[in-house]
Amino acid sequence: MVDRKTFSGRCLSLSVACAWLVLGVAAGLQAAESPTRVADFLPGDYVRDGSVSYHAEIQRAIDEAARTGGVLEFAPMTYAATEQGWQLRSGLTLVLDGAVFRLSDECREDGALFHGRDVTDVALRGGEIVGRNDVWPDGVNVRGVHIAGESARIRIDGTRFRDLSSNGIGVFGEADALIRDVWVHDAIVENCCKRYPDYLSKEKAEPGSQREDQGDVAFYYVEDFVVDGCRFERSRSDGTHFYSCRRGQITDNRIYRAKMGGYFIETCEGVIGRGNVMLENGSRGTTIERGSRNCVFSANVVSLSGREGLWAPDCIGLVVTGNVFDRNGRKPNGPEPPHIWNANVTINEAVGEPTDSPTRDYLVSDNLIYSTSSQIAAIRVDATQDTSNIVIRSNMLLGENQRLLVEGPKRAEVHLSDNHRAKVEIAPPSDGQP
Repeated sequence: MVDRKTFSGRCLSLSVACAWLVLGVAAGLQAAESPTRVADFLPGDYVRDGSVSYHAEIQRAIDEAARTGGVLEFAPMTYAATEQGWQLRSGLTLVLDGAVFRLSDECREDGALFHGRDVTDVALRGGEIVGRNDVWPDGVNVRGVHIAGESARIRIDGTRFRDLSSNGIGVFGEADALIRDVWVHDAIVENCCKRYPDYLSKEKAEPGSQREDQGDVAFYYVEDFVVDGCRFERSRSDGTHFYSCRRGQITDNRIYRAKMGGYFIETCEGVIGRGNVMLENGSRGTTIERGSRNCVFSANVVSLSGREGLWAPDCIGLVVTGNVFDRNGRKPNGPEPPHIWNANVTINEAVGEPTDSPTRDYLVSDNLIYSTSSQIAAIRVDATQDTSNIVIRSNMLLGENQRLLVEGPKRAEVHLSDNHRAKVEIAPPSDGQP
């Protein structure tokens, strides 16, 4: 038998040995990947305040680092930049810690600071990208990072983006060639995206911009992705936008005060949203729609949204459990039935929905829902002819309004049980309804 002292000593020896092994491996990797330095490509009298552009020199440094298959290290200084940006190459890691990239006031065309098409094994770490969306003309759409084409294995870690006129991070695959294996971690995106007019407002849409310019982070046709630990704040449109993506995790992010929606996924499959906080977004705190399948929304906090905390029309297989929905629906309903949007949770079918998806196989359970007297309901379900198998159970309905409203011709497809304090109202059929 080994006594406690001997056992502890052996554990300590093993821990020290493991630590040295890790350090040795790290040292070996560092020696094998001695970084290329941008400063070595700049003129000897280069300035550090961003008053002089070194565009060509930086592109040469990127090309050389990619050729040697290694790391490119940017000195901690301010770099002048334009919408032309720099072309990323495959097999490249950019170390940007302490570097600040300031885009010119004179940007007049669409572009991105870092852009890559058909690239693989690209990583960006740290740094800050600063735009001037306050002076750029409408329709000039400038991103921070833009990845497109047949790309894969992209990593963005700890980078900050602000004041851009399109996405901080935009990753755009194609329907027949999804971009695969993308991780975004610990990024901060503030005051970015195109300007988007609020529904029913007199604002005009920004000319020359597309829906791809919505979202501090925007993924189109991406699979096997993770977005975690980020802060998306004061977007000029949506905080996030995931379109036709699959097998993804959106976790532990803070999505605050977007002009429009916060967490926004459409036509996605197998996407999990967990541990996020959506606060004071101007429209819907969360939207899951347009034929999304087998998605999970769990352990999130959605608070003080302008419209629903969750709007979930036209999905197949949706699990909504263990969330807090707190006093969403602050804006009044509009004059038409599609504009009834101030419940905490709404399940219905969207008008003009392009995927022709039914609304079926939902589980909404174990949520805390705080509602005010001005809201139409805590939970509202409008069960149309394409609605089936909606289960709503074991939720706690709190606050001034505990109304659980079920209406529509397929009301019998909505199954309610054990909802604490719920004041269930099954709306009578209107004229022509069975």
